[in-house]
Amino acid sequence: MRSFVQEKSYGSVKVFWLDRERLLQALEEKAAELLATFPEVLAVVLFGSLARGEATPRSDADLLLLVGEAPPFLERPGRYLPLFADLGFPVDLFVYTPKEAEANPLARRALAEGRVLAERKG
Repeated sequence: MRSFVQEKSYGSVKVFWLDRERLLQALEEKAAELLATFPEVLAVVLFGSLARGEATPRSDADLLLLVGEAPPFLERPGRYLPLFADLGFPVDLFVYTPKEAEANPLARRALAEGRVLAERKG
């Protein structure tokens, strides 16, 4: 897989940039795979610098997962992170039930300002 961080040399200077559109497409595919694989996942929302268009090659992808039924809080990211192992870009997962998200300022902001990558209909 080609890296999402692109590089170009100009003599002794190297310039790096993030192929944001290709990364967003890959994240949308992973989000759809999450919904297909885990019936408890209700929605996947991208937030943070990547969602705002401010990401750099050193950024990561911040993803909020809304889940209907949830294992214990600290076990949640480990359930879903393996799906992103082959992505080739760092991902931070924040996994909440809708009720927990309502009570959490970070989750509320992610839902208000983020980009929905996948959402279960119905």
